[in-house]
Amino acid sequence: MNVLLLHLDGKVPNIALMRLAAHHRDQGHSVELRRADNPRLLAPRLGDPAWDRVYGSMIFERTKATHADLVRQHYPHALLGGTGWDVASSLEAHGITTTRQDYTDYPSWRQSIGFSQRGCRLRCSFCVVPRKEGAVREAQTIADIWRGEPWPRELILLDNDFFGQPRWRDRIEEIRAGGFKVSFNQGINARMLTDEAAAAIASVKFRDDGMKTRRIYTAWDNRKDEGRLFAGLEALVRHGVQPREIMVYILIGYWPGETHADRDHRRARLREFGALPYPMPFVRTPELLGFQRWVIQRFDTHVPWGDWVRSRYQGRPFDRPDQTLMFAP
Repeated sequence: MNVLLLHLDGKVPNIALMRLAAHHRDQGHSVELRRADNPRLLAPRLGDPAWDRVYGSMIFERTKATHADLVRQHYPHALLGGTGWDVASSLEAHGITTTRQDYTDYPSWRQSIGFSQRGCRLRCSFCVVPRKEGAVREAQTIADIWRGEPWPRELILLDNDFFGQPRWRDRIEEIRAGGFKVSFNQGINARMLTDEAAAAIASVKFRDDGMKTRRIYTAWDNRKDEGRLFAGLEALVRHGVQPREIMVYILIGYWPGETHADRDHRRARLREFGALPYPMPFVRTPELLGFQRWVIQRFDTHVPWGDWVRSRYQGRPFDRPDQTLMFAP
């Protein structure tokens, strides 16, 4: 059997596709993975075999609009899945039960990637995790996730609520005892961070997803959470994490009635603390994308918002030909 796997978005290896590769190779099937972030890469290639099975996996909902029809046009019987396709989709629904991940199709990838837990304690209205994964439950130990020798002791954890699992202390001890570098890639919930958990984070080699920079990721989704968020950030600093090592994703453009002043308050508060603000637009409007760029590129540290808008974007095309910046500075 000839099997084609389509990696449709995302920069890290796709766990679902790696599980599919393991499942089919265990049965002696021929498997090929193709990255198709650009829809033009979906077209069949000269010399392709007759594909007996085609799978496509997408993480983001926007990928569905750009890729789904083309996948079905080129491969009418393709099976599509992933959160971007259907929150309820799962490999188990197609009889794929193996949890082993075959990294063969990502030869340049050196880290080990996986989940020590699934689900979340919270039910945030903008987040699909509770609908997709349900309540918090344990998934894998660190030994389960690590690929073993000769691969480096570098972990990318995709956990959505690492400290929600009852046995997080065991996972921390496994990371510490094994000398692993770890990226809490999806972030930690600083609003619910205890001193014990903050000390645990400070005790391990936390890194960004490139394993080069000391980095903790968290989020400030709602201005109402300011007190709880900064209590968690202060706990991290108290136990040895430097403010500049904390990146805080700021959800913008989601809450009804949100103003530029609301967004700017969170940005300024985080800059004052010394953390790195990173705005995340819920919708891609010119104003929100402009704010994101102003902050990420650090123009906000020396150019007032109004001056930056007037000098950069006023009356000029922004994202697409039909979009110009139509907001007041």
